[in-house]
Amino acid sequence: MKKRIGLIVAVILVFGVTSAYAAMKVYDLKNEQGEVVVKVEQTENKTEVNEEKKSKFDQARDTLKPGESAAIYIPGPDNPDKRVFFTRIPVIHETTSALQQETGSFYAFPESLAGGYRFATGVVNYSFNHRQPELFEDMYKEAEQGKKDFVVRKVSPEPRIDSVATEYNGTKGKVTVVITNFDRMQYITEEAGPDETVEKVSVQKKEALYVANKLPDGTDMRTVKFYNDNSKLLFEVSTKTAAITKEELLAIAEKLN
Repeated sequence: MKKRIGLIVAVILVFGVTSAYAAMKVYDLKNEQGEVVVKVEQTENKTEVNEEKKSKFDQARDTLKPGESAAIYIPGPDNPDKRVFFTRIPVIHETTSALQQETGSFYAFPESLAGGYRFATGVVNYSFNHRQPELFEDMYKEAEQGKKDFVVRKVSPEPRIDSVATEYNGTKGKVTVVITNFDRMQYITEEAGPDETVEKVSVQKKEALYVANKLPDGTDMRTVKFYNDNSKLLFEVSTKTAAITKEELLAIAEKLN
């Protein structure tokens, strides 16, 4: 089993001014066996993103084409542990049939969601092998000898689907549904700031989480998270549109399975 860090915390750990924070309260989402699948830690001070370091990462990522993946290393005092970050430019599918062709039996993607939201786009994210010491050492050497701001090495992901992100459009705005594969995964850790909202809610007669937080770019986002024990999939229904209510997100989540 593997521990996975949620997207927002992953960005902070790679680009954050500091990754040290004290949790005031921890909200857990558990499966039917009582095991934690999502852990949201509400903190006293939310970590700020290092914009200079993020800019370097964006420059490195811009060298990739759709469908390409890479390992990126950014040297410097802000990366004392010499972390190497993996990224992929996914192919954007504009029909459910094209998305289904790539994902196979992973999940049957609906054409519409509750409330009349229609499918717009979908992308597939794959797992990576994060233990490649020979590759990492070679990247460290290249950065040091060439005095480079960043090093990019194209790599191939594992065939296992990590997650699929889909976007649906409605009259009020956009809704995103991210489905994460929990096969061989232990749990996801995320961070919420002191002024952000984390609540226990109910979806399909089971415990779920509602999180209203602010993304690193300042955008407000609200998300309903629930876990399907039969398929071992985590569902996250979210929106950045203020007009779309918490109740509408819950109504969408109720119909997903």
